[in-house]
Amino acid sequence: MATYINYGEGEDDAIVQGAEWLQRILQQQQGPEAERAFTEKFKKEFKDAQESNKNRYDYGPVFDLLVEHSKNLFSAIPENKPEERLKEIESFFALILSMLLLLEDTSHLDRATTQLCELFSGDTEQQPELRLRLLMMLYNTFNNPTFEFRYRVFKYTLDFAASADMFDQVLPYLDYLESWMADWDATLQMDDKRKLYSDISKYMRNYGKRPEAFQYLKMYHSLFQGESADLLKKPEVADQTIQLIKDAITLPVIIQFDDILMLDSVKALKGTKQEGLVTLCEVFLSGTVDDLKEFQKKNGQMFDEHGLNFQDAMSKIRLLTLATMARGQSELPLDEIAKQIQESPSSVEPWVVRAISEGVIDGRIDQLNRKVLVKSAFLRKFEKEEWNFLDSKLSQWIDNLEEVIKFLGEQKHKVEDA
Repeated sequence: MATYINYGEGEDDAIVQGAEWLQRILQQQQGPEAERAFTEKFKKEFKDAQESNKNRYDYGPVFDLLVEHSKNLFSAIPENKPEERLKEIESFFALILSMLLLLEDTSHLDRATTQLCELFSGDTEQQPELRLRLLMMLYNTFNNPTFEFRYRVFKYTLDFAASADMFDQVLPYLDYLESWMADWDATLQMDDKRKLYSDISKYMRNYGKRPEAFQYLKMYHSLFQGESADLLKKPEVADQTIQLIKDAITLPVIIQFDDILMLDSVKALKGTKQEGLVTLCEVFLSGTVDDLKEFQKKNGQMFDEHGLNFQDAMSKIRLLTLATMARGQSELPLDEIAKQIQESPSSVEPWVVRAISEGVIDGRIDQLNRKVLVKSAFLRKFEKEEWNFLDSKLSQWIDNLEEVIKFLGEQKHKVEDA
């Protein structure tokens, strides 16, 4: 820390030393007149505040003065050997942040928080690393998890990191977002939540993390459940819905479609010119290779319009068809798989290997007997039929356990009788 902050002498002494440091910077940057004007105003504000309340110092006016004259500090860092000045500026703003917590008027604290957020995030080219660090310091200044200004600082930090091409530095903190959202819930509006998830999805997409972008976009759409048709059909919501469906279709890791089709924003596309996207999701939910081919014949233009690759879609439907075939089966002939996914018998094994590696089925290939030994398979949908299937399996397991218990009891009696 720079020598002007003296924690042992109380806040007043630290503030005076901070003002003296800023006075020197102003003289270097703007000349003696600017330095003199600041000094006179600081002395007046400092004296007036002390005289207005002998028992308690009002930090507000002095805080505002220091922040007002801090706008050009980021340009005061020399290109050669900037380390010392960086430390000084960071220390000066640490003083400012300590004063922020001493503001008693809530409206003043509100304005001051926004003012600092805008100051720190105002330029993505000039000292972006320092600016991001200061935003993080500001966030951590409010150590009460439920403090109402925490979300605002976090959003400024997130937006700045994305704009300054430093999004990777805030990525680890998104692991805590769910718990933070619970902390902020009392002060967040629904529009705030939607905006946050939408922006994170956009930043993830720009950063090349499309699966993560899809997940945040799905969170965004979950916040529209139960909303009016008028809201769901707004252009910005409809555009995000189209993007969600395109992600689901094009991302190889996305194979579950029942949760997507349950979203009200997706249902709202029915009856519009984008209804074909919903129908395509329904094909992936329960359709076959033939169903996809038939859909493509009728809607080939839709693939071109949305940049969808038919062969990629065909790969996904083949894997999902294999999942349907494997449900409830202990083994599958490779020739039958080849027939259903419409591949040649000599080319079917790579598809099975891919299905196993991607978690579509759990099993192994018996090459000698040309069949797949199945342990379990991905369920494409979970509706009444699936519940009945699960009920029958559970009943079978219970019956088997009862038989085992009965057998063990009989063996125990035989041993006792002997």
